[in-house]
Amino acid sequence: MDNFEVDQVNKETEMFGSKAVKFYKISNLARLSYYIMSKFVVHRCRLFKFTPCAVQCMAASVETSDLAVARSDGSIEIWSTKYSWFQKLVIPGSSDHSVESLIWVGNRLLSGGLQGDITEYDLTDATVKLSVDSFGGAVWCIAYSIVKDKIAVGCEDGSVKMFDVKNKAITFERAFDKQEGRILSMAWHKSGDIIVTGSTDVVRIWSTKTGHAIQRITIEREMKNVETIIWSVAILSDYTIISGDSSGRVQFWNGKNATLLQSHRAHRADVLCLCSTKDEKCVYAAGVDPRVIAFNLVQEDDVPTWVKGRYMQKHTHDVRALAIIENRIVSGGVDTNLMMNSISEKVGSFQRVYSFPMKSLVSTSATKKLVLMQYSNYLDLWKFAKCNFPEELNAGRNIPIEDNPVKLLQIKPPSSDTNHICCSVISPCGNWIAYSTTSTLRLYNLQTSDELSCKVIRVRCVGLIPSHCIVFTPDSNYMITSTTNHKILIVHLVADTCEARLVQMLQLKTYTCITHLLAVSSTSSYLATANLDGEINVFDLTNMTHFCTLPKYQHTPSSIAFHPVTNDLMTAYDDLQVIEYSLIDKAYTKWTKQCLSTNNEPLLQTLRKGASSNSCNIAVVTSIRYVHSDEVDKVFFMSREGLYIAERVPNHMQDTKSHLGARFCHKFKPLLCTEFIDESTLFVVERPLQDIWEQLPPTLYQKKFGT
Repeated sequence: MDNFEVDQVNKETEMFGSKAVKFYKISNLARLSYYIMSKFVVHRCRLFKFTPCAVQCMAASVETSDLAVARSDGSIEIWSTKYSWFQKLVIPGSSDHSVESLIWVGNRLLSGGLQGDITEYDLTDATVKLSVDSFGGAVWCIAYSIVKDKIAVGCEDGSVKMFDVKNKAITFERAFDKQEGRILSMAWHKSGDIIVTGSTDVVRIWSTKTGHAIQRITIEREMKNVETIIWSVAILSDYTIISGDSSGRVQFWNGKNATLLQSHRAHRADVLCLCSTKDEKCVYAAGVDPRVIAFNLVQEDDVPTWVKGRYMQKHTHDVRALAIIENRIVSGGVDTNLMMNSISEKVGSFQRVYSFPMKSLVSTSATKKLVLMQYSNYLDLWKFAKCNFPEELNAGRNIPIEDNPVKLLQIKPPSSDTNHICCSVISPCGNWIAYSTTSTLRLYNLQTSDELSCKVIRVRCVGLIPSHCIVFTPDSNYMITSTTNHKILIVHLVADTCEARLVQMLQLKTYTCITHLLAVSSTSSYLATANLDGEINVFDLTNMTHFCTLPKYQHTPSSIAFHPVTNDLMTAYDDLQVIEYSLIDKAYTKWTKQCLSTNNEPLLQTLRKGASSNSCNIAVVTSIRYVHSDEVDKVFFMSREGLYIAERVPNHMQDTKSHLGARFCHKFKPLLCTEFIDESTLFVVERPLQDIWEQLPPTLYQKKFGT
């Protein structure tokens, strides 16, 4: 779907202090604010078929409150949950790498997969740090003992392998006795002396001192010829063992003498995951039927008993992973989203964390009317649809398309590079395309013979390094990248001769986190960088020197942009606060000071009231765009949920009091891109949730009342 729309313009007034500001509302499409009567043409594009991958497993960090989420394509997302749900970084996957289990070892993140390796990730640059052979084939599960400072892995060959993880290394230590069948689930007792494993028809209890199985629990089959698979196990400090199996049962066992305490047929299909609260008085189970069920420990006649408590059915498909962070339980599965519920039974405590990435997957060239769309292992380049605009744009009218959008080409990494694409961009002039994986950065020159045919030529440049973020200067003469080794590369481009030359390498001060944001001023004279620690630096590109460092805010920057005239730097943070900094005065602007003095909470948070309260991450700003005129500045803050639109009087017209108007527009479908093609045309890329749901596999059939 690709169409132009112009909607009816209506007036309404909103008060800010003693100043009344007129708004002209564009119904059905967006609510945009103007001081003067004007119309926007909005080009709504739904060509991008972005579909998130299923959640495979999760692990919560005790030290940092970060949540690691592994997807079915092998990628791993790190979510910050301390203040708000913010996707800090994504470790790209690859076609030959899977993640079946995740574990935090202090502030280190380890995984195991079907390729038979134990992998540690470098969270300072979102890459693989090291991989160690499991010596037992595919790794299905991992457990960690903080007492022993060791990890144990369950392997395809039916053995438990123990590794020492001291001194920031992973060293093979010993192998336990081999059993028949692969080990699918594992849990380590707090004492460090006991490991529990689950496989087909049996739960075993192992001694870590001898490596022998000291108890064997045979799980009763539902049908004689059908195996019972133990998908998940857990063990509490009092040696109570919990198992979840393929028959839908959650069973509680006495781990000291291997006897059954209780059995609950709580699910209609396989139980895939278990987790317990910190006080071990509540256990959660989930599986193929999309329900998360709580089991509470109560005293009945002075006998501790596990009883089935409340259940939460917010998912539509299989739930594959559970994790507890503070007083919240997080679940994820095939429907790709994360669901968060409060452990205490409070009404309205549910929140949904959508799987849209924070990093933009779409970039545009306004000059040549091109849009570049990034998928995990290829890029699509499209030509905008064309239409003839009538002399008078009647409000509320759809403008018919004269020429449909055209797919010009597709770019794929070579077969030797199995890593997924982590960032990509097309230059403003439309002559350059660049993308990076974790192993290489590639630059192409785009050559067009006519409007509907083109080809790309690989341009080689000595010194290019894989990068997290790539931008072109507005004049398309330079490409700037933020590399995985914490440097800023500046590459000079010559389109006529298809040449690229590295001219400058700027050294960043911080080596402990990723520089995830880059922005260049409209005059190509300033470069701003922002990292996950909240540090924002500005460089002078005319002499390639550091210009200034902005005051540090306690939250993480989610987007940065320069004002097209004044070069003031606007920053949006993950708590929905926005701050504008004047490079000339090296201080906050008058507009920012007024916002901070008159609002007790972040500015954009006040605008968002009345929008969906059940989604906690799609409100974060992902890009900032300016529309400037002599009479008014319009600032558009784009989020996945909609647009925040702020208006203020330009700096040269401000008196002691700045005039301010602002509004939140949530009439669009989930937004993946918003760009101004010109001052009167807004290009938006939408991805309706319904289109994503239609791509999901069939769910478990459940009979409903009356059918």
